[in-house]
Amino acid sequence: MNIVIIGAGPAGLFLAHRLLALSQNHTVQLYDSNQNPTDLEYADSRGFGLGLGTKVQQWLNSIEGLQEKLASQGVELTPGGLILIPRCNLCALLVHLLTRYGNRTSNESSRLSVNFNVPVVDVDLARREIVIERESGHETVVYDLLVGADGIHSTIRNALMLSKPDEIDFQQLQRPHVWKVLQLSMPPELQQSPPRIIRLQKRNTQFGLVFGGCLPRKDGDLTALIFWQPVGSSDRINPYGIISPEELQQLLQEMLPKNFPALKLNRDQAAAFLAAQPGHEYWSQCRYYHDLQGQVVLIGDAAHSMFSLLGQGCTAAIKDAVVLDSLFRQHGDQLSLVLPQFSAQQVEEGHAASDLGLIALIFYHRWLGLLYKVTTLLWVVVLRQPTIFARLNQVDANYVQVLHENRFWIWLAKKVLSNPPKVAKQSCSKQLSVGR
Repeated sequence: MNIVIIGAGPAGLFLAHRLLALSQNHTVQLYDSNQNPTDLEYADSRGFGLGLGTKVQQWLNSIEGLQEKLASQGVELTPGGLILIPRCNLCALLVHLLTRYGNRTSNESSRLSVNFNVPVVDVDLARREIVIERESGHETVVYDLLVGADGIHSTIRNALMLSKPDEIDFQQLQRPHVWKVLQLSMPPELQQSPPRIIRLQKRNTQFGLVFGGCLPRKDGDLTALIFWQPVGSSDRINPYGIISPEELQQLLQEMLPKNFPALKLNRDQAAAFLAAQPGHEYWSQCRYYHDLQGQVVLIGDAAHSMFSLLGQGCTAAIKDAVVLDSLFRQHGDQLSLVLPQFSAQQVEEGHAASDLGLIALIFYHRWLGLLYKVTTLLWVVVLRQPTIFARLNQVDANYVQVLHENRFWIWLAKKVLSNPPKVAKQSCSKQLSVGR
């Protein structure tokens, strides 16, 4: 079976590993429009750490040699628990370990072809082929199975929406908060015993709440992830309308906990932060994750994107790959059984995962956030129950179960979400950019 995977993020790369290991009859072609994460000069200044809990670590450790490399490049936030690793680093590890299957660029008999800086420019589901764009020109690629692992702005999902918009029933909402990333040096006073996470927060009457956290890196420095909700044109690009490194330094210091040592701000990093466009987060859902006639399936953010507060985006995406792999093991290459069963199993889980992310709208709400934190304190201290963060990372937990346990808060979050003009539902026509 010739399998084409669009998107070489953690889920797409992990799925390639599993399908190549499953059968000698599988060939995999991976295409990604981004730069190769193994390039030494490659650096995603907007990237921040992925939180890998016990559950997702178990899945990743099924790839021989990955466990040791995760430990060497990730930061263990809790002993035997959560590992924080930059997305780029995780992808680079997975790409490197894929070389055991060869690469068609150097061996034409190889079952693997990995291609970066190669966007998909057209998708024809009826003919089961895609068109890619190389430096040398356009090239047509045929497939037996097409996997869309290409994120929230998925080209493959767009083609599905053009083909069967009513059946896919794609819905997407944008979080009102935007974000940026700032690289920082660890203060000398903290280098001997660095903190795990430094929480950032500041509120004023004009601009509201700016919040986030400083996350540790393996090199001993910090990555600051900063969120805010723009209230006008002055803070559309930067929080509180700041325009200089000095203003950024002052804002950062005011966001730190009281009496916390000052964080050293590199002027070049500050200038890069101020010039960058803010990022957005999306909630999205689909009714189906596959099309049997086109022999195509969606995984990860292409099928179900979510807000980042709970740190489940990578876990939910890799869970899709795990389920798809298990169905191949159960049914062989019978796509007529594999693809419908994948949607039957994962659509409900995907909807629950994306809905759980909406709790971010409660967590950072001025009044509802206080209610949520007090209730959570009673839940943990008095009833001795795990927080939603801990619950999601338990090995035996699934998203549907956790959603049921938090159904009141999610109902409340949807009330907040539906309040215009903070978010606006995007129509299918705005999402379509590719397809015949």
